[in-house]
Amino acid sequence: MAEAFIKLYKKMLNWEWYQDTNTKAVFLHCLLMANWKDGRFMGEEIPRGSFASSYPHIAKQTNLSVQKVRTAISHLISTKELTVKATPKFSVFTVVKWDEYQGANMVSNVLPTGNQQASNRQSTTIEEYKEIKNNKNIYNSAPKPSAADKVGGNTRKYSHEFFEELERINEAQFR
Repeated sequence: MAEAFIKLYKKMLNWEWYQDTNTKAVFLHCLLMANWKDGRFMGEEIPRGSFASSYPHIAKQTNLSVQKVRTAISHLISTKELTVKATPKFSVFTVVKWDEYQGANMVSNVLPTGNQQASNRQSTTIEEYKEIKNNKNIYNSAPKPSAADKVGGNTRKYSHEFFEELERINEAQFR
């Protein structure tokens, strides 16, 4: 499976099923398993936000019993977070608000500028900032741009090390 990520919002802490460990685990599993783009599986169309599986397979993957998975999925269906469509060979599980939860999974190739809103500056935790500051300044690892590299004040070229460091920071946020 390709390296990818999902968005997970802190407002999930207020979600009605958050305290139900099994339902929360199954929902997170569904978010992680869902296709990020439309696809096909065994002649069946599997849309973005859906995945093909079965109750026993999800039970095995989440280390829960089949009955606990069925109960958790019943909870998610009752609150319209998930739909299930059975086929003769498998079921298609769909995260109902996939686009609302995930939006477009595109990474910008432009650094935030100092003129952007404060909310863009608050995405790094204090511990991560200290780690970056102590290790190296990733913004200085990019080569100095020439006039040809600038378009509308934004630099388009960054060093490979810069993107590796940026990816490491993003991965640290989702651990």
